[in-house]
Amino acid sequence: MRPLAACALSAFLLVLLSGPALAARATPEERAARAQAAQWFDRGAKAASERRYEEAVAAYSKAIDLHARFAEAYAGRGIAYERLGRHEKAMTDYTRAIDLDRKSAPAWNNRGLLHFGAGRFDKAVADLTQAVALAPGSATYALNRAAAYARMKEHDKAVADYTDAIGADPRNGNAYAGRGASYYALGETVKALADFETACSLGSEAGCASLKAVKKGK
Repeated sequence: MRPLAACALSAFLLVLLSGPALAARATPEERAARAQAAQWFDRGAKAASERRYEEAVAAYSKAIDLHARFAEAYAGRGIAYERLGRHEKAMTDYTRAIDLDRKSAPAWNNRGLLHFGAGRFDKAVADLTQAVALAPGSATYALNRAAAYARMKEHDKAVADYTDAIGADPRNGNAYAGRGASYYALGETVKALADFETACSLGSEAGCASLKAVKKGK
């Protein structure tokens, strides 16, 4: 049985938009600094949304200078660094964001995707598992972990995650395409074909290509 091309991750890195909470016991000076940090954070988020990543890095850095424990600013700067191809800096910022806020599912997800891109699939699964646990109803996190499991050839686990992603987002064509590829790898051709047909009907190019490849190989 010929392997199908791996289905690419369909989820993008998440842009974090919430600002810092102002501590009730903060001094007036601290509250003023954090309010200014929030303003710089908003500038960073706007620049990032407009793909001005160098400006985003500068704005997020200013926010961090004003509020050193601003987890969201580290996470946002990590995204900007990654978009600029500065992966080591992105990894450092994602890790710092997680250290400051271990309940940040987006930060775990983003670091997991960075590991995924570097081929460290076991570490990707570990981080994405944290994201899934923190936001169990998220199709994005389930889909991302499924893709990592598939790269590790743990297709039973990939099928389970793709199924969860489909349950959360029934019109996600890439989730059907990914699950179909894992079914195919497991030798369950009938289920694979059904998923590829659904994926293709939902506009997934990967699903259409896989459906054509399997039918041609029959």
